[in-house]
Amino acid sequence: MVRVGLFAATVGLWALGIFPPLQVSAAQDAAQQQTPLESADVDAPEALVDEGFFDEVRERLAEAFRLDDFYTYRERRTELNTNPFGRLGTGDVKLYEVYPSPTRGMTYRRLIATNDEPTSAADLAQQDREYRERAADVRRGLAEAEVQTAEALERSRTRAKRQIDDVVNAMQFSVARRELFENRPAIVVTFGPRPGADPQTRRGDLARKFAGTAWIDEADREVQYVEATSVDSISFGLGLAARIADGAVATMRRDKVADGVWMLTSVTLTGRGRAMLFLRGLSIDYSVEWSDYRPTGEVPIPGAP
Repeated sequence: MVRVGLFAATVGLWALGIFPPLQVSAAQDAAQQQTPLESADVDAPEALVDEGFFDEVRERLAEAFRLDDFYTYRERRTELNTNPFGRLGTGDVKLYEVYPSPTRGMTYRRLIATNDEPTSAADLAQQDREYRERAADVRRGLAEAEVQTAEALERSRTRAKRQIDDVVNAMQFSVARRELFENRPAIVVTFGPRPGADPQTRRGDLARKFAGTAWIDEADREVQYVEATSVDSISFGLGLAARIADGAVATMRRDKVADGVWMLTSVTLTGRGRAMLFLRGLSIDYSVEWSDYRPTGEVPIPGAP
C-alpha cells in the first residue's frame, strides 16, 4: 500500500497496528480478570485492555491494508522536494483522484488541481490518454507473463514481514490509560525506541527515532490517531541531501469511511533541519489528506477502455 509506505518512510509507525505483546503489571492483570472495560471509567490511570484486544487491532489494520486497493479516493498532498543542492522543502499543494489497483502499474493518479487551480480539460484528457496507453502495455505484459508472478508475490510478502518484524523489534509499547477521544472511549498506548535495538532495515531505523502516543478506538479496535516526536535527527538522500533535527512532529489519522471500514485520512510532518551541501536552514510543513472513499466498482476510471 503506497500510503502506508509513505508514512513508514516518514516515521515507521505503521507498526503501531502490529503491536508486540504489551507488558501489564500483576495488579493490572488481576483487575483485568475481575472487571471488563467500562467506557465510563475514562479517567482511571490503570486503564486495561481485555485479552485479545491487540490481536483484533492487528487483524483489522491488516484488513484495511488489503481493502486499500479496492477503494478510490481523493488525495491532497503538499509536495516535498529534495536534492543535494540545498533544496529540501514543501511546495505546491496538489489534488489527485486516485484509482488503485492490486496490479502493478495499473493504479491511476489523476491530477485534478494544483494550489486550488483546477487542471485544464486538455491536461485531463492528456492524462487519460497516457493512462490508457500505460494500462494497455501492462495488460499485454500480463498476458505474456508466466507463473513467476506467484514467486514474486511470495518474495514481496517475505520482504514485508521482515520489515514489519524489524520495526516492531526496534520499538517498545505500553498501555498508558483509557480516555475519551472525540467523545468515544479510546485505549492510549505510548511507544518509543527499544534500548539496544539494532534495526536491519531503513524502516526499522526510522521507527526507533520516534516516540509518541497512539489512540485506539476501544469499540472498533482500530488505530485512530498517532502523534510522534523524533528523538533523533532524520537524514534524507543517504545523509547527503538534508537532515531534519530532532523534535520533528509526525501525525497519522484514520477514520471510519464505511460500516466496518477504517482508512487513512491524514499524515503530517513538521520540523526544521539543514540542507547538507550548502548548510542552508530549512522548514518542513508536509501534509497529505485522503477523502471521498468509494468502492472501486462504483466509480468508472477516466480514460479506461
